[in-house]
Amino acid sequence: MNKILKDRRLWIVTIILFVIFVAFFDPGRNLIDRMRLKEDIKELKDQRDYYLEKIAADSMLIENLKDDDFLEEYAREKYLMKRAGEIVYIAPE
Repeated sequence: MNKILKDRRLWIVTIILFVIFVAFFDPGRNLIDRMRLKEDIKELKDQRDYYLEKIAADSMLIENLKDDDFLEEYAREKYLMKRAGEIVYIAPE
């Protein structure tokens, strides 16, 4: 009976030590590295979504700039351009 109890304790201690090693000390596969990598993946996905939205907005702007009326309006608003002999008044914001 005493030998069976010692064998059982040995197996339990061995399993616990193995789980602790795998969870915290296994290089490249421990829980801390996994959490850090999961956070990095989330950040990269957020960046990807931001840049995809920015690309869509810029593509739409490029398509709109092919229209001469929009191009003129954009140049006047964004770069304060004017025609020769024209006076432009800028309202304070």
